[in-house]
Amino acid sequence: MRFVLCILLVTLLPGSAFAQTAAKRTMTLPQAQAAAEKGDTGVAAAVATTVDRQTCLNGCANRGYDQGRCTNACRPGLCHPDAETPYCVR
Repeated sequence: MRFVLCILLVTLLPGSAFAQTAAKRTMTLPQAQAAAEKGDTGVAAAVATTVDRQTCLNGCANRGYDQGRCTNACRPGLCHPDAETPYCVR
């Protein structure tokens, strides 16, 4: 019984970890524009909501993320279509 439980845990954990990773997409602005043209409404919302880099950095810091993570997430030309409020950085 323990063996079966271990096998189930091993098979379920990578799937749930993948689901969490896949849930938060990050893409470049050209990739986002192409996906929006193909009908991805989440990406289209991100493209429609562009923010400048400083606004992105301030919002990121206000949410409690460290400076390194904010600097990486707020690179110009990056889009976050799966964020709570989808946006792109110009």
